[in-house]
Amino acid sequence: MVKAITTLSDRIAQAERAVVRLIALALPLMILANVAGRAMRSPIYWMDELSILFMVWLAMLGMSLTLKTRDAVAVTMLVDAVPPWLMKAMKVLIDLLVLVFGIALLVLCYHWFDPLTLMRLGFDMREFSGQTFNFMYQDTTATLGVAKFWFWLVVPLAAATTSVHALSNLLLTLTTPAAERLPSGLPAALSGDSGANP
Repeated sequence: MVKAITTLSDRIAQAERAVVRLIALALPLMILANVAGRAMRSPIYWMDELSILFMVWLAMLGMSLTLKTRDAVAVTMLVDAVPPWLMKAMKVLIDLLVLVFGIALLVLCYHWFDPLTLMRLGFDMREFSGQTFNFMYQDTTATLGVAKFWFWLVVPLAAATTSVHALSNLLLTLTTPAAERLPSGLPAALSGDSGANP
């Protein structure tokens, strides 16, 4: 089971890394195109909004990937100063907290999107808004004219991937002897190094 979850987490991380790279490449090109448009007195308004929405996707997927690789900014003075058994206990606690965060965010997204009520109402978004006072499915972007919920889908997606990564990291922490250093969340082929954090 540990191997299956770790493999699933690794595959998700590969996909996240590819999407993050694509967005990171697209963002400056979109901004440059819009700057050129403004210089020629013909701004591309929808590109501003799309850039902002892409930045949100970049942040959410980047968060999930960072939690997978355990590369988030951290102050480790206390963790590094304690005996190995206590260090392992602290890392288990950290992994548990990240897992609880991912699951809590997933539950909140479920309540926010409320898919069962939407299905029960036959995907009638006007009726859904009237009964729940939740207008997320009717709210559209200002310049693109696209329903915002398509862009907001990154939140439950990141919550799900964060939960898988946190579970994988937790199982890895539990199965690694206390005296050994924990490997990075990514396999060496993905991380570009030997797999161990410095």
